[in-house]
Amino acid sequence: MLKTLNLGVIGLGQQGKTHLRNCLHLRRGRLWSVADVSKRNVNLAKRMGVKNVYTNYEDLLKDARLDAVIVTLPNYLHHEAAIKAAEAGKDIFLEKPLARNVEEGEEIVASVRKNGVKLMLGYDMRFNPVLRRIQEEIHCGFFGKVQIVDTTNVGSGPFMSRSESGGPTPVPSWWFDKELVGGGALLDLGSHLINLLSWYFGKVIDVKSYLGYIYNMELEDTAICILHFKDGPLATVKVGWFSKHNTQSIHICGTAENLLVRLSPSSTTATIWKDLKRKAGMFQQDPFYLELEYFVECLQKDEPPNPSGEEGLNDLRIISLAYKNMQKLAL
Repeated sequence: MLKTLNLGVIGLGQQGKTHLRNCLHLRRGRLWSVADVSKRNVNLAKRMGVKNVYTNYEDLLKDARLDAVIVTLPNYLHHEAAIKAAEAGKDIFLEKPLARNVEEGEEIVASVRKNGVKLMLGYDMRFNPVLRRIQEEIHCGFFGKVQIVDTTNVGSGPFMSRSESGGPTPVPSWWFDKELVGGGALLDLGSHLINLLSWYFGKVIDVKSYLGYIYNMELEDTAICILHFKDGPLATVKVGWFSKHNTQSIHICGTAENLLVRLSPSSTTATIWKDLKRKAGMFQQDPFYLELEYFVECLQKDEPPNPSGEEGLNDLRIISLAYKNMQKLAL
Protein backbone atom coordinates (compact mmCIF):
# COMPACT_ATOMS: atom_id res chain seq x y z
CA MET A 1 0.00 0.00 0.00
CA LEU A 2 1.27 3.47 -0.91
CA LYS A 3 2.23 5.74 1.95
CA THR A 4 -0.07 8.66 2.79
CA LEU A 5 2.02 11.79 2.36
CA ASN A 6 2.27 14.53 4.96
CA LEU A 7 1.81 17.97 3.39
CA GLY A 8 2.56 21.43 4.74
CA VAL A 9 1.06 24.68 3.45
CA ILE A 10 3.35 27.71 3.59
CA GLY A 11 1.38 30.96 3.28
CA LEU A 12 -2.33 31.28 4.06
CA GLY A 13 -3.42 34.13 1.85
CA GLN A 14 -6.40 33.68 -0.44
CA GLN A 15 -4.76 30.94 -2.53
CA GLY A 16 -3.20 29.31 0.51
CA LYS A 17 -6.62 28.98 2.13
CA THR A 18 -7.93 27.33 -1.03
CA HIS A 19 -5.14 24.76 -0.93
CA LEU A 20 -5.62 24.27 2.81
CA ARG A 21 -9.29 23.34 2.31
CA ASN A 22 -8.52 21.08 -0.64
CA CYS A 23 -5.82 19.26 1.33
CA LEU A 24 -8.48 18.17 3.80
CA HIS A 25 -10.13 16.12 1.03
CA LEU A 26 -7.08 14.52 -0.57
CA ARG A 27 -7.27 10.72 -0.67
CA ARG A 28 -3.51 10.10 -0.68
CA GLY A 29 -2.26 13.17 1.18
CA ARG A 30 -2.68 14.43 4.73
CA LEU A 31 -2.63 18.08 5.79
CA TRP A 32 0.14 17.86 8.35
CA SER A 33 1.20 21.45 9.05
CA VAL A 34 0.83 25.10 8.07
CA ALA A 35 2.94 28.21 8.43
CA ASP A 36 1.91 31.85 8.19
CA VAL A 37 3.08 35.07 9.83
CA SER A 38 -0.53 35.99 10.60
CA LYS A 39 -1.79 34.63 13.93
CA ARG A 40 -5.32 35.03 12.60
CA ASN A 41 -4.57 32.68 9.71
CA VAL A 42 -2.76 30.23 11.99
CA ASN A 43 -5.77 30.16 14.33
CA LEU A 44 -8.05 29.49 11.34
CA ALA A 45 -5.93 26.44 10.52
CA LYS A 46 -6.18 25.28 14.14
CA ARG A 47 -9.97 25.56 14.01
CA MET A 48 -9.90 23.41 10.87
CA GLY A 49 -8.07 20.71 12.77
CA VAL A 50 -4.43 21.33 11.85
CA LYS A 51 -2.26 20.41 14.84
CA ASN A 52 1.17 21.51 13.66
CA VAL A 53 1.15 25.28 13.11
CA TYR A 54 4.03 27.74 12.80
CA THR A 55 4.56 31.45 12.32
CA ASN A 56 7.99 30.77 10.76
CA TYR A 57 8.07 28.36 7.81
CA GLU A 58 11.71 27.45 8.52
CA ASP A 59 10.50 25.73 11.70
CA LEU A 60 7.93 23.82 9.63
CA LEU A 61 10.69 22.61 7.27
CA LYS A 62 12.63 21.08 10.19
CA ASP A 63 9.94 18.44 10.75
CA ALA A 64 11.34 15.11 9.50
CA ARG A 65 7.80 13.71 9.24
CA LEU A 66 6.87 16.27 6.57
CA ASP A 67 7.11 14.98 2.98
CA ALA A 68 6.20 17.97 0.81
CA VAL A 69 5.21 21.61 0.95
CA ILE A 70 2.70 23.77 -0.89
CA VAL A 71 4.18 27.27 -1.19
CA THR A 72 1.71 30.13 -1.73
CA LEU A 73 3.78 33.11 -0.65
CA PRO A 74 4.11 36.49 -2.42
CA ASN A 75 6.33 36.48 -5.51
CA TYR A 76 9.34 38.01 -3.76
CA LEU A 77 9.48 35.11 -1.29
CA HIS A 78 9.31 32.28 -3.85
CA HIS A 79 13.07 32.18 -4.39
CA GLU A 80 14.05 31.92 -0.73
CA ALA A 81 11.24 29.56 0.30
CA ALA A 82 11.68 27.15 -2.62
CA ILE A 83 15.44 26.89 -2.11
CA LYS A 84 15.10 26.36 1.65
CA ALA A 85 12.45 23.70 1.07
CA ALA A 86 14.71 21.95 -1.47
CA GLU A 87 17.65 22.08 0.93
CA ALA A 88 15.41 20.57 3.61
CA GLY A 89 14.67 17.66 1.25
CA LYS A 90 10.99 18.49 0.79
CA ASP A 91 9.18 18.08 -2.53
CA ILE A 92 7.57 21.34 -3.60
CA PHE A 93 4.30 22.54 -5.11
CA LEU A 94 4.91 26.23 -5.87
CA GLU A 95 2.23 28.63 -7.02
CA LYS A 96 3.06 30.41 -10.26
CA PRO A 97 5.06 32.33 -11.24
CA LEU A 98 8.20 30.33 -10.52
CA ALA A 99 9.97 33.54 -9.48
CA ARG A 100 10.16 37.28 -10.16
CA ASN A 101 12.68 36.88 -12.96
CA VAL A 102 14.76 34.42 -14.96
CA GLU A 103 17.79 34.62 -12.66
CA GLU A 104 15.80 33.66 -9.57
CA GLY A 105 14.04 30.94 -11.52
CA GLU A 106 17.33 29.42 -12.65
CA GLU A 107 18.58 29.30 -9.06
CA ILE A 108 15.40 27.58 -7.88
CA VAL A 109 15.58 24.94 -10.62
CA ALA A 110 19.30 24.38 -9.91
CA SER A 111 18.63 23.89 -6.19
CA VAL A 112 15.82 21.43 -6.90
CA ARG A 113 18.13 19.39 -9.12
CA LYS A 114 21.03 19.55 -6.65
CA ASN A 115 18.91 18.35 -3.74
CA GLY A 116 17.05 15.66 -5.66
CA VAL A 117 13.53 16.87 -4.88
CA LYS A 118 10.51 17.29 -7.14
CA LEU A 119 8.99 20.65 -8.11
CA MET A 120 5.58 21.36 -9.63
CA LEU A 121 4.19 24.76 -10.59
CA GLY A 122 0.60 25.70 -9.73
CA TYR A 123 -1.01 26.40 -13.10
CA ASP A 124 -4.63 25.44 -12.49
CA MET A 125 -5.67 25.97 -16.14
CA ARG A 126 -3.69 22.86 -17.01
CA PHE A 127 -6.19 20.88 -14.91
CA ASN A 128 -9.35 22.32 -16.42
CA PRO A 129 -11.02 19.31 -18.13
CA VAL A 130 -12.03 21.39 -21.18
CA LEU A 131 -8.51 22.75 -21.71
CA ARG A 132 -6.99 19.30 -21.25
CA ARG A 133 -9.34 17.92 -23.89
CA ILE A 134 -8.25 20.69 -26.28
CA GLN A 135 -4.63 19.65 -25.81
CA GLU A 136 -5.55 16.09 -26.76
CA GLU A 137 -7.49 17.26 -29.82
CA ILE A 138 -4.60 19.44 -31.02
CA HIS A 139 -2.18 16.53 -30.87
CA CYS A 140 -4.53 14.07 -32.55
CA GLY A 141 -5.05 16.48 -35.48
CA PHE A 142 -8.68 17.44 -34.90
CA PHE A 143 -8.02 21.08 -35.85
CA GLY A 144 -5.73 20.24 -38.77
CA LYS A 145 -2.81 22.64 -38.79
CA VAL A 146 -3.54 25.36 -36.23
CA GLN A 147 -2.81 28.78 -37.73
CA ILE A 148 -4.16 31.35 -35.28
CA VAL A 149 -4.93 31.24 -31.56
CA ASP A 150 -6.41 34.09 -29.54
CA THR A 151 -6.47 33.96 -25.73
CA THR A 152 -7.86 36.40 -23.17
CA ASN A 153 -7.61 36.65 -19.38
CA VAL A 154 -8.99 39.95 -18.08
CA GLY A 155 -10.21 40.79 -14.59
CA SER A 156 -9.59 43.05 -11.63
CA GLY A 157 -6.27 41.48 -10.68
CA PRO A 158 -5.00 42.55 -7.26
CA PHE A 159 -7.92 44.97 -6.90
CA MET A 160 -10.40 42.14 -6.34
CA SER A 161 -11.82 41.47 -2.88
CA ARG A 162 -9.64 39.08 -0.90
CA SER A 163 -11.82 38.71 2.18
CA GLU A 164 -13.79 35.59 3.02
CA SER A 165 -17.00 37.58 3.19
CA GLY A 166 -16.46 39.39 -0.09
CA GLY A 167 -16.41 42.76 1.66
CA PRO A 168 -13.75 45.45 1.23
CA THR A 169 -10.24 44.57 2.37
CA PRO A 170 -6.88 46.27 1.83
CA VAL A 171 -4.83 45.09 -1.13
CA PRO A 172 -1.37 43.88 0.04
CA SER A 173 1.14 46.62 -0.79
CA TRP A 174 3.66 44.22 -2.37
CA TRP A 175 1.32 43.86 -5.35
CA PHE A 176 2.24 47.39 -6.47
CA ASP A 177 5.99 47.30 -5.82
CA LYS A 178 7.77 46.30 -9.02
CA GLU A 179 10.81 45.12 -7.09
CA LEU A 180 8.69 42.78 -4.97
CA VAL A 181 6.18 41.48 -7.50
CA GLY A 182 8.44 41.28 -10.56
CA GLY A 183 5.81 42.33 -13.10
CA GLY A 184 2.24 43.41 -13.62
CA ALA A 185 -0.68 41.85 -15.49
CA LEU A 186 1.61 40.10 -17.97
CA LEU A 187 3.48 38.16 -15.27
CA ASP A 188 0.37 37.63 -13.13
CA LEU A 189 -2.23 36.60 -15.72
CA GLY A 190 -0.16 36.19 -18.86
CA SER A 191 1.96 33.44 -17.33
CA HIS A 192 -1.14 31.22 -17.19
CA LEU A 193 -1.84 31.62 -20.90
CA ILE A 194 1.80 31.43 -21.96
CA ASN A 195 2.21 28.17 -20.04
CA LEU A 196 -0.98 26.77 -21.56
CA LEU A 197 0.00 27.71 -25.11
CA SER A 198 3.52 26.32 -24.68
CA TRP A 199 1.96 23.06 -23.51
CA TYR A 200 -0.22 23.06 -26.61
CA PHE A 201 2.28 24.13 -29.27
CA GLY A 202 5.86 23.80 -28.01
CA LYS A 203 8.72 26.25 -28.48
CA VAL A 204 8.25 30.00 -28.85
CA ILE A 205 10.78 31.58 -31.23
CA ASP A 206 9.68 35.21 -31.16
CA VAL A 207 7.62 37.54 -28.98
CA LYS A 208 6.21 41.02 -29.55
CA SER A 209 4.30 42.89 -26.88
CA TYR A 210 2.36 46.04 -26.15
CA LEU A 211 1.90 47.19 -22.55
CA GLY A 212 -0.63 49.63 -21.17
CA TYR A 213 -0.64 51.74 -18.01
CA ILE A 214 -4.13 53.20 -17.72
CA TYR A 215 -3.81 53.50 -13.93
CA ASN A 216 -0.41 55.22 -14.22
CA MET A 217 1.27 52.62 -12.03
CA GLU A 218 4.86 51.43 -12.29
CA LEU A 219 3.45 48.05 -13.36
CA GLU A 220 1.53 47.34 -16.55
CA ASP A 221 -2.20 46.84 -16.08
CA THR A 222 -2.78 45.84 -19.71
CA ALA A 223 -0.73 43.62 -22.02
CA ILE A 224 -1.08 42.17 -25.51
CA CYS A 225 1.57 39.72 -26.70
CA ILE A 226 2.04 37.97 -30.02
CA LEU A 227 3.84 34.64 -29.75
CA HIS A 228 5.38 32.90 -32.76
CA PHE A 229 5.71 29.16 -32.24
CA LYS A 230 8.43 27.24 -34.07
CA ASP A 231 6.15 24.44 -35.27
CA GLY A 232 2.80 26.03 -34.59
CA PRO A 233 0.60 29.08 -34.90
CA LEU A 234 0.76 32.76 -34.22
CA ALA A 235 -0.97 33.28 -30.88
CA THR A 236 -2.13 36.37 -29.04
CA VAL A 237 -2.16 36.69 -25.26
CA LYS A 238 -4.41 39.50 -24.02
CA VAL A 239 -4.50 40.22 -20.29
CA GLY A 240 -5.58 43.04 -18.00
CA TRP A 241 -6.20 44.18 -14.44
CA PHE A 242 -8.71 46.85 -15.45
CA SER A 243 -12.14 45.17 -15.43
CA LYS A 244 -14.47 44.27 -12.57
CA HIS A 245 -15.86 41.49 -14.80
CA ASN A 246 -13.62 38.47 -15.32
CA THR A 247 -13.26 37.18 -18.89
CA GLN A 248 -11.33 34.10 -19.93
CA SER A 249 -11.46 32.61 -23.42
CA ILE A 250 -9.48 30.75 -26.06
CA HIS A 251 -10.19 30.77 -29.80
CA ILE A 252 -8.40 28.21 -31.99
CA CYS A 253 -8.46 28.43 -35.78
CA GLY A 254 -7.10 25.51 -37.80
CA THR A 255 -7.20 24.27 -41.37
CA ALA A 256 -9.79 21.63 -40.45
CA GLU A 257 -11.76 22.99 -37.47
CA ASN A 258 -12.22 26.13 -35.37
CA LEU A 259 -13.21 26.35 -31.70
CA LEU A 260 -14.17 29.17 -29.35
CA VAL A 261 -14.31 28.37 -25.62
CA ARG A 262 -15.46 30.88 -23.02
CA LEU A 263 -14.22 29.77 -19.60
CA SER A 264 -15.51 32.86 -17.80
CA PRO A 265 -18.04 34.26 -17.20
CA SER A 266 -19.86 31.00 -16.49
CA SER A 267 -23.46 30.49 -17.51
CA THR A 268 -26.09 31.66 -15.01
CA THR A 269 -27.21 28.07 -14.36
CA ALA A 270 -23.66 26.88 -13.66
CA THR A 271 -23.00 29.81 -11.32
CA ILE A 272 -26.21 29.18 -9.34
CA TRP A 273 -25.51 25.45 -9.05
CA LYS A 274 -21.94 26.05 -7.89
CA ASP A 275 -23.15 28.54 -5.26
CA LEU A 276 -25.82 26.14 -4.02
CA LYS A 277 -23.27 23.33 -3.63
CA ARG A 278 -20.93 25.68 -1.77
CA LYS A 279 -23.68 26.78 0.62
CA ALA A 280 -24.69 23.15 1.19
CA GLY A 281 -21.12 22.30 2.15
CA MET A 282 -20.66 19.97 -0.82
CA PHE A 283 -17.03 19.49 -1.84
CA GLN A 284 -16.19 20.31 -5.45
CA GLN A 285 -13.23 18.81 -7.29
CA ASP A 286 -12.17 21.94 -9.14
CA PRO A 287 -8.85 22.38 -11.01
CA PHE A 288 -7.14 23.58 -7.79
CA TYR A 289 -8.04 20.29 -6.12
CA LEU A 290 -7.17 18.19 -9.18
CA GLU A 291 -3.66 19.66 -9.45
CA LEU A 292 -2.89 18.81 -5.81
CA GLU A 293 -4.30 15.31 -6.21
CA TYR A 294 -2.05 14.81 -9.24
CA PHE A 295 0.99 16.23 -7.39
CA VAL A 296 0.55 13.77 -4.52
CA GLU A 297 0.02 10.89 -6.94
CA CYS A 298 3.28 11.73 -8.74
CA LEU A 299 5.20 11.80 -5.46
CA GLN A 300 3.83 8.43 -4.43
CA LYS A 301 4.79 6.90 -7.78
CA ASP A 302 8.17 8.69 -7.77
CA GLU A 303 7.32 10.35 -11.10
CA PRO A 304 8.21 13.93 -12.11
CA PRO A 305 5.12 16.17 -11.97
CA ASN A 306 4.10 18.72 -14.59
CA PRO A 307 4.04 21.68 -15.03
CA SER A 308 7.67 21.36 -14.01
CA GLY A 309 10.17 23.92 -12.76
CA GLU A 310 11.76 23.89 -16.22
CA GLU A 311 8.41 24.81 -17.77
CA GLY A 312 7.99 27.64 -15.28
CA LEU A 313 11.48 28.85 -16.16
CA ASN A 314 10.58 28.76 -19.86
CA ASP A 315 7.52 30.92 -19.09
CA LEU A 316 9.75 33.46 -17.35
CA ARG A 317 12.10 33.57 -20.33
CA ILE A 318 9.20 34.27 -22.70
CA ILE A 319 7.85 36.97 -20.38
CA SER A 320 11.33 38.50 -20.05
CA LEU A 321 11.55 38.65 -23.84
CA ALA A 322 8.09 40.22 -23.98
CA TYR A 323 9.19 42.95 -21.56
CA LYS A 324 12.36 43.48 -23.60
CA ASN A 325 10.48 43.73 -26.91
CA MET A 326 7.62 45.83 -25.63
CA GLN A 327 6.02 49.02 -26.84
CA LYS A 328 3.73 51.20 -24.75
CA LEU A 329 0.08 51.31 -25.70
CA ALA A 330 -1.37 54.78 -26.20
CA LEU A 331 -4.46 54.29 -24.03
